[in-house]
Amino acid sequence: MARKFVISPTKLRIWYRCPAEYRLEYIDKLGRFYHRARAGFAFGHSLHRVLETFHTAGGAENVDAETLSASLEGAWVAKGYSGEEQETAFKEEATRILTDYHTAEVARAETARVEAEKTGEPLPDPPRLFLAEKALRIDLTPEIALTGRVDRVDEHPALGGALEIVDYKSGRMGVTSEDVAESVAMNTYQAVLKRKHPERRVFATIVALRSGTSASHEMGDNERESFLAETTETGETIRTKDWENVLPVLNDHCPYCDFLPHCEKFWARQKRRGL
Repeated sequence: MARKFVISPTKLRIWYRCPAEYRLEYIDKLGRFYHRARAGFAFGHSLHRVLETFHTAGGAENVDAETLSASLEGAWVAKGYSGEEQETAFKEEATRILTDYHTAEVARAETARVEAEKTGEPLPDPPRLFLAEKALRIDLTPEIALTGRVDRVDEHPALGGALEIVDYKSGRMGVTSEDVAESVAMNTYQAVLKRKHPERRVFATIVALRSGTSASHEMGDNERESFLAETTETGETIRTKDWENVLPVLNDHCPYCDFLPHCEKFWARQKRRGL
């Protein structure tokens, strides 16, 4: 049996911004020659590893602030930094983020307790970890599958078992519900998780770790089906593409792309040939 063509949020994001980048990454497989370590990626990966361990261990109820911050040392990814000074600054920022994150988790539990005392209602069961750093996959057609890796999924007993997808962003200061609604990754996670658990409510939240702010969005049935239809069409386009005719074209993303040196050489050759 032929292997399915697998589409993911990363593949979709790269395809939408630059088909030539997609070709270089996934068809020609030249990434190993051009990708370089970046401080932001290492910083985010370190925080993801710490928070995965934290929530898997039961969160603030079982892990105190000092233990959470101390766990950063063992999870730290020391790649991509320009030097010791920059790495130290990033590590200090990561420690602050984790301290604030723990404080917010404790405050959230305390707010729920105080509210229950005011109303005389029983303290609702807190959200509990449902999945952490888990790859999810569904089939879109006999030839195409859609996959995505979630940071965390919480189950909310107080909301009838609703599933909340939580995605951490370590580089941004703020986030809005519109940001969540327009995120290819968050839409992918919601669509895939809803397909797997159709009886449950599914919604998504992005947490901007630097500020501690968050925002959520829940896809409606029509929104979700429209996204899946568009993704299926895009996946089929990519799967059957004539890649020989996909050539580098200058766009707004070029200054931030690891493949820019490759494309600049291509453009120089075209210029010499008078093309």
